[in-house]
Amino acid sequence: MTQRREQKVFLGESAIRVPGPAGGGEWVARDGEQFFRIANYHTMPPFFMSVVSGHDHWLFVSSTGGLTCGRRDPGNALFPYGTDDKIHDACATTGPKTVLLAARGGRTMLWQPFETGPSVYDIERNLYKNVPATS
Repeated sequence: MTQRREQKVFLGESAIRVPGPAGGGEWVARDGEQFFRIANYHTMPPFFMSVVSGHDHWLFVSSTGGLTCGRRDPGNALFPYGTDDKIHDACATTGPKTVLLAARGGRTMLWQPFETGPSVYDIERNLYKNVPATS
């Protein structure tokens, strides 16, 4: 049986990086406060988080960045209200889009820190929620 060597794949001149270990949860202390951290959430299948309001507002956010929100019922949505797969896929049209130009060593590099595709950077993405769920 022939062993297959891992072949590096490049995006331009940079090797594409393999994501870190799969996500996991643990309690951590930050600035003297207890938080629950989901480590490397980007390696997990997409999931929903709900943001609770004391009023008649509702908000569902996908771990991919897509979101839907509104008042009272789906008929009053501010962003399209749809099935979870459509909201997960809507990250390019609703939610955050971050594009940075970073200069280092005389070179300017394009960095899109929340892109879900191949990355040339070593990244670690974590989600944090404190015990009273206010941050």
